[in-house]
Amino acid sequence: MTETPKSHLPLRIEEITADWLSTVLAENYPGTKVTEVHVGTVIAGTATKVRLLLAYNEAGHAHRLPPTMWLKGGFIRHAYTFDESFVNEAKFFATWAPEMNIHIPRAYWSGWHEGVQGLVLMEDLAARNVSFGNATRPIRIDQQAQTLELLARMHARWWQSGELKQLRNFSTVWQAADRVVMMMLEPDYFNACIDHRRCAAYVGPYRDRERIMAGLRTQWKRSLEIPQCFSHGDAHLGNMFFEIDGRPGFLDWQAWQEGPYMHDVAYSIIGNLKVEDRRAAEKDLLAGYLTALKAHGVANPPSREDAWEAYRRHAMHGFMWPFTPLEMQPIEIVTAEGDCFGAAVADLDTFGALGV
Repeated sequence: MTETPKSHLPLRIEEITADWLSTVLAENYPGTKVTEVHVGTVIAGTATKVRLLLAYNEAGHAHRLPPTMWLKGGFIRHAYTFDESFVNEAKFFATWAPEMNIHIPRAYWSGWHEGVQGLVLMEDLAARNVSFGNATRPIRIDQQAQTLELLARMHARWWQSGELKQLRNFSTVWQAADRVVMMMLEPDYFNACIDHRRCAAYVGPYRDRERIMAGLRTQWKRSLEIPQCFSHGDAHLGNMFFEIDGRPGFLDWQAWQEGPYMHDVAYSIIGNLKVEDRRAAEKDLLAGYLTALKAHGVANPPSREDAWEAYRRHAMHGFMWPFTPLEMQPIEIVTAEGDCFGAAVADLDTFGALGV
């Protein structure tokens, strides 16, 4: 699972061949040859996911390789394609995934070429009847508590760890991405979104473009004020799966980074629950997360008071959901997330917490 020469990475679905699959799978499963491959379902999005139906030689069967896998990467391009995100996910499965102490999909191979392509061959979760998260189907409060326990376990593993200094940091990543985010706040696009149903929950000062820009930039800067950890970086419901017994897991590792613990936590609580459930349970959920941090080895987790103030501020990150281009997420998803975050920033007085 290392950087692969450009010529070895398909850039189009038509280039996914049995010979190529045989070559990459043999890196980890010696002697394997794919004797047949058929392309099944193709799901377009920020990344493209291609379901592959596979047949193997005897060596492949001896390694107990499955009859279906998903190949994820940059196959269908659009205006908001980010090649770096595909490379990041491939790197995650090659480097950090083996150290993860939480529930994630199995990767059979990953490879990348900087600035060109990143690919991951991963298990077909649907083959064992998992269900996938969706913002239009909020989860229950007890399921959210399980999700926060999962995040606490991962966060505690690298809490304030020097190992993370080799990684990009949330604050610098988003400040560097200022131009990209601000494209979504260009007047014509902003006005089209703010006057659409997707932004119906945004009221009062949260419809003020200048204050939104100030809020985002302040939140990015202030994120360094609180403890840093290994962060999923995009821990919304659409990047989750649930086993038949309800056990949660996380998909889509394109945005992993060193980041403030509250980034994952606030993004998850606010976006995963019905508004009324979030209002009723958010303080208890935060308390449960802090308790879980201590149980997993963080000697001095943040106080409830400090966590609450960080939570109020970090509601700002998910604020951009209803401005998400539809090439990246469908309208029903951005609208559902907008309803959640619009209510939250008003309830929490996020601008007040940020001082903007």
